[in-house]
Amino acid sequence: MTRSNDESVLHRASERVSAGAAAIALTFLTLLTVDARADATPGNLPSVTVSYSDVAFGNSEGAAKVYRQLKNAARKVCGVDNSNKPLDLYLAARDCYEEALADAVRKIDRPTLTSLHTSKTRNLG
Repeated sequence: MTRSNDESVLHRASERVSAGAAAIALTFLTLLTVDARADATPGNLPSVTVSYSDVAFGNSEGAAKVYRQLKNAARKVCGVDNSNKPLDLYLAARDCYEEALADAVRKIDRPTLTSLHTSKTRNLG
């Protein structure tokens, strides 16, 4: 592959990751269902559904369960996995994941979920 082909592949992958992050941000807003679309084209983006109820946020265990589900959904949509990827693609997927998760937590806006996310992200830095 020539350098220009490598750059083109990286550019397309970056567009897909950005589209995935945007899809997650928009679809996590739905009432009790989180939905991001499936093929990485503008009208049909990767899709994962996470369902939860307001009761889940009544205690830390329920919030932790929803948080795990949101993390798993963000990993799937953004392509974060343990496979061997080039560093730049891994970092782009990781950024997508972190942005999508933070955005979902912010938009769901439940104190127990926000507190959990804040404590987990503080530990990463």
